[in-house]
Amino acid sequence: MKFLIAALAFVFAFAASDARAGSFSDIGERLKLSGWVEGIHSVGMHAPNEPVTSRAKLRLNLEGDFDWIYGWISADVEKNWKIESETGADLHEFWLEYVGDGWDIRVGRQTIIWGRADGVQITDIICPPDYTESITRDLDEIRMPVDAAKFRLLGSTVDTELIWIPVFRSAELPSGDNPWAVSSSWPSSLDVHQEDVDEPDISLEDSELALRVSAYFSGFDISGSVFHGWDDMAAYHRKVVSGGGTTEVYISPKHHRLTVLGLDFARPWSDFVFRGEAACYLGRYFSTKVLDGGVLKRDAVKWLGGVDWTPGNDWSVTAQIYGQRILDYDKTLSSHRHNVTTTLNISKKLLNQTLVLSSMLYFNLNDLDSFYRAKADYEISDGFHVILGADLFGGSRDGDYGQYQNNSQLWLKTKYSF
Repeated sequence: MKFLIAALAFVFAFAASDARAGSFSDIGERLKLSGWVEGIHSVGMHAPNEPVTSRAKLRLNLEGDFDWIYGWISADVEKNWKIESETGADLHEFWLEYVGDGWDIRVGRQTIIWGRADGVQITDIICPPDYTESITRDLDEIRMPVDAAKFRLLGSTVDTELIWIPVFRSAELPSGDNPWAVSSSWPSSLDVHQEDVDEPDISLEDSELALRVSAYFSGFDISGSVFHGWDDMAAYHRKVVSGGGTTEVYISPKHHRLTVLGLDFARPWSDFVFRGEAACYLGRYFSTKVLDGGVLKRDAVKWLGGVDWTPGNDWSVTAQIYGQRILDYDKTLSSHRHNVTTTLNISKKLLNQTLVLSSMLYFNLNDLDSFYRAKADYEISDGFHVILGADLFGGSRDGDYGQYQNNSQLWLKTKYSF
């Protein structure tokens, strides 16, 4: 990636010097600066009503179209008053793209989106998730770009996409003093040791490969995919050592190889669009209730069915049901054999489409817990938005959503895009 950054810098510098050799107007034609700045602050809905989210962020995008090649760089600067580890500056994306006759290639850190789901990742597995603030961020913020080379063959009805990822990137989970971190409680009789995460090396042998073929017909789109790489989530292996009147537990997080076979489709009809996805995860590790060992290797199937309805008058409704089924199920597994969640998203545009009211609900049918987000997004002027929202977590505290009941919050965000 150091080579890519240097190449990007060279290309942009070359374009700028070339523009200076011509006229200042050429600079504006070849290079374009854009971005956004936002600030968000919340108030907790449970005593002592401390803020759960408080941060300001700036993103700058620089793109250059140099006829023979296209380049993109985006960088983030963030100040986070609740999660200190998020404070700082880093490169978000940086890539070069060449477009040929019926094909293109993009090399560098990039965001790659697969699938048809709304706010859910089924076959959309190329970019690992960032759950630093659980699922309260937009999915565009949850996806983390990967260092990859993407080659596409573009046909009239069929596109083929081949991806090579030489550098593994794991999912981000909340930890430390992060208000979204969930602590594990161990009996006082156990001496627990947490070891470093075992991650894949940067090598040809440990790189990841993905292939996707998409077909577009009259009124029907379908895609098939295969991914062979590493699980973004580490499996927590445990080893128990007893002796001398003490019991020690050694926790060894490790990422494992897996293969994912995916299929998705979309079918419009009248005011509706019907969507579906399915992915078979071969060789995934799941946690167990057994202290010694801690994990079991099993295959699993994730699936989703959804419908989008646009009845007119600026209304939009999206309903989904999705789940996961673990094959060859063992009763010692911590996860349900079949876990099912439903979502419902309703939005309405008002005031000449400057005000958008929306309501999004996630409800898990196994644990009977939920996450509900309501927000009002008002565009005061071009590019300037004021957004008022509420995040409500409820239900069983054993569920993925219910465990965050104390993090229910009211929040205010301002965002300016330029």
